[in-house]
Amino acid sequence: MAEEKEEVKDSEEEQAPKKSKLKLIIIALVILLLGGGGIFGYSKYKKVKEEKAETKKEKVSIICPIKSFVVNLLDKKNVGKRYLKVTMQLEVGKEEDRMVIEKNIPQIRDTVLLLLSSQTLKEINTMEGKLELKQTLLSRMNQILGDGIVRRIYFTEFVVQ
Repeated sequence: MAEEKEEVKDSEEEQAPKKSKLKLIIIALVILLLGGGGIFGYSKYKKVKEEKAETKKEKVSIICPIKSFVVNLLDKKNVGKRYLKVTMQLEVGKEEDRMVIEKNIPQIRDTVLLLLSSQTLKEINTMEGKLELKQTLLSRMNQILGDGIVRRIYFTEFVVQ
């Protein structure tokens, strides 16, 4: 019986180092996985940050002022004459786009004048109407100039009388 107890103790002592080696291996694997994951995550974060910096550089905008427009608004009821004065500026991405706009000012002014004079007071008196007018102007200008040349339109003056 004493021999059996000694054998059990010996076998327990032999198993104890195996467990500690196993724990050491598991801990080492966990540390390696966490370290690898951290390095991978940092490299992805760094790439995204660099891409954002590049897109910010690419999105430099140039503002092109356009002379004011004064038009009679469409009056279906002949109640009275209503006038609209609009001054706007166009945002483009490149200097070449600004040159294209300057070359096509007569076509742009014609399109804007026709569109503005076809509007009624009721249509442009609300915020939704003004935003819709901006979108329509933007699409018509890009039809004349080429898609994507004009990025945005800013109304710097909008007076209805």
